[in-house]
Amino acid sequence: MMRDEKKPLHKITLFLIFLTAIIVFTIAAYNSKTLWLKPGEINSNIGSTTPLSLAQKPVPTKIVSHAFGRVEIPLNPQRIVVLDGEGFLLDSLLALGIKPVGLPRCSNCIHSDIYSELVGDIPTVGNEQPSLEKILTLKPDLILGYEWQKNFYPLLSAIAPTVMIDIFSGGIDFKRDFKYLAEILDRSDRVEEILNQYNGRIQKFRQQFAEKLKTKTVSLLAFWGSTVHVYGPELPVYAQIMSDAGIQFIPTYKNLKNAYLRLNLETVSNWDADVLFIQFYYKKDFENPKSLSLFKQPIWSTLKAVRNQQVYIMTWPGSGGPIMANRVIDELYGYFSSQL
Repeated sequence: MMRDEKKPLHKITLFLIFLTAIIVFTIAAYNSKTLWLKPGEINSNIGSTTPLSLAQKPVPTKIVSHAFGRVEIPLNPQRIVVLDGEGFLLDSLLALGIKPVGLPRCSNCIHSDIYSELVGDIPTVGNEQPSLEKILTLKPDLILGYEWQKNFYPLLSAIAPTVMIDIFSGGIDFKRDFKYLAEILDRSDRVEEILNQYNGRIQKFRQQFAEKLKTKTVSLLAFWGSTVHVYGPELPVYAQIMSDAGIQFIPTYKNLKNAYLRLNLETVSNWDADVLFIQFYYKKDFENPKSLSLFKQPIWSTLKAVRNQQVYIMTWPGSGGPIMANRVIDELYGYFSSQL
């Protein structure tokens, strides 16, 4: 009789031990794959909230709107991966005093020294295509990218809350976008001071060069290998800074449709100006500009800016934030102080 009573009790005990082991193992395995998930955060890949792990403490979150809807992010993210090796997102983070834990490196890009001292030891998470494996190892609690990187969004969202920003809608405006990003990261208190510094430097530049610049015009040419392009002043950030500084673009820009035009040999002269700024997009062209066919053509030597030796090669990224903006102002001082 006693033996029969012990058998069910023994079986129940073994079952409870087995069940507990399964639960512990499941939680551990689950946490190892979803370390980024905090209580209440939305996994935008599956559209549901994730339950709180036994080992996690509640983390304050908030809902933010971005290019692909709304997402729940930590109020004070500590480990941000940015999908931008040299541009607006990286610049703005650094300006706000935030150092990302990972960023991509473009192997074929012309690298500016604007950020080199600030990002030298930050781990690399791929190049033009982000490495999901490397991003996962960094255990980010927030990923920041651009709208045009939308193909990666579902996979990135499975790693951490991901915010994609569209900086092209309505024209480039680094000040507008800087305010937006600072609000997302709860750093709005620093925006006014940073932008006031920028505006103050712009006003000083205008006061020093305003009269002399009235009679000078500027044009910007972008070289993509053997092809030459023109972008409207509202598109590149450095052109926005030039406009803020009171620099005049040639009247031809007013006829530019869609803020973009590919030039041929016959139309290059239409974009001549007193001062010509050139941007290269390929590293090999930047390192050996004389190899480009346009510079070998007779029409190039007839341009006014070329004859007067007023051609400058830009090393500014196509997009940027307050750090780049102040560098552009510094270099504009250098260009115009020696020539005007």
